[in-house]
Parts: sequence; structure tokens; C-alpha cells
Amino acid sequence: MSSSLTLRTELVEIETHLSLSDKLITELEQFTRKHYSLTSHQQFYEQVLGLRKSGGLGIFYNNNKIVGFTRICRNLIQAQGKQITAYTGGTYHDPRIDLNFTAAKFCLAKAIRYKLERPNDEMVYFALAGSPARYEFLVKLNNEILPQENRPIPEFVLELAESLKKRNGWESNPWHPMLVKHQIQWLNPPPFQAEKTDALTRYYTSLNPEYLNGTSLLIYLPINLTDISFVIKRVLTEMQTPFQHLETDYAI
Repeated sequence: MSSSLTLRTELVEIETHLSLSDKLITELEQFTRKHYSLTSHQQFYEQVLGLRKSGGLGIFYNNNKIVGFTRICRNLIQAQGKQITAYTGGTYHDPRIDLNFTAAKFCLAKAIRYKLERPNDEMVYFALAGSPARYEFLVKLNNEILPQENRPIPEFVLELAESLKKRNGWESNPWHPMLVKHQIQWLNPPPFQAEKTDALTRYYTSLNPEYLNGTSLLIYLPINLTDISFVIKRVLTEMQTPFQHLETDYAI
């Protein structure tokens, strides 16, 4: 089997006064239930789609079948007496398919658009890294992200994270202030290959040893044109890899 996928991305703008079609919501929920543990339709509606929040939705197809999607939500929060626009992003996919690169391109396009539309707004982005592979990809995408080993997290970032948790009803984990508990869990998580561990994997698992139980690590990244330009350069020149099956005997 070829190691590459031919993907098509469908972009959906989500605003509080608009609604997704019932057909699309059903298709996304059915896909999610194949790969994640959902307790109810309400959990999917609120925790995964977050349809009460403005933002964007990128749906990734291969041969007209959904293989994953990324949801970006816009949150207005307060920190140190300032109003900050905080975007949160989560990608849901079959764990045997690597959609990191595809999701990153979608998120970059949205970040550029948001910043150009609101150049004077102070913006930040928080990704939910639910696996060592996701964390490693984000670090290689932009080495300014937090948390990172031997780099203290500024109080401002910690305050943003706490505000974001409260706004979204996320439960903190006492192990680390950037952890959130009880996110959507994999039904069949990707196998952990101890022989392939590196410094980034060891650091991630030291912060989030319960990631297989649905605990995610909040990853902070400021949104400004300098950072966006740097990430675009990394994506275009250093990180162009084919979309990969993580198990070559898997058929979509």
C-alpha cells in the first residue's frame, strides 16, 4: 500500500448565529465514535464541536470518507487586566493516520486570517496535545511553544491557561498546571514504542503520564505575524512530509 493519502479539506466557518447541518453533525459524530470514547451526544456537541463558540472547522477527506477533523474555537478571556483572544484547537482522527501536517496547514491559514482581520487584538493559541507524537510535532513546528524542558512558564501564560479552563469547564490536573483532565479518550490508542523514545517524548510523558486516559497538555503559542511567518517557513521548507499511514496494512 502507498504510504501517502490524497486528502481533501473542507472548511466550515462557525459562528454562534449559524448552524451546521444535521447530516454533517451526524457524520462527524459517527466518525468520532469509531475512534474515541463518547458518553453522550451532548458530550460530542459541547466538548468536541463546541457549537456555541465561534471559530472554524476543517474536515479532512480521503476518497470522500472522513479521516479526521480539526476544530478551532475563539475564546475571549481576561488575564492581568487585559482582554485576550485565545484560540483553542483540537484534532480528532484515526490514531493510525498521521494528520499533524494537514491540521497544521489548516490552523496556520486560520491564524493568518484572524490576525489580518484583527491586527490590534492580542491573540494567543492553545493546542491540546493528547499524545507524545502531537507534542513532538508542535515543538518542531515552533520552538517558542510552552511548556518546554528547562524553560519556566511565565505567570501570564499560567493565568491564561486557568482562565481558559474555567471558561471551557475543563478540570485541572494537580500533576501540572497546563494539564486538563477528562478530554476525549482514544478507543484504540497508538502503540507506545519504547525503543523510539527521545528527549521530547520523555519530557511529555513526565508531564502527562496519564495521556492514555484522556488527560491533555495545553500548549501555548502567541499569535503574531513574526511567529506565523516563522512557522510557515518551517512548514514549507523543513516539514514537507507525505500524509502517512502509521500502520501500512490499514485501509481507509
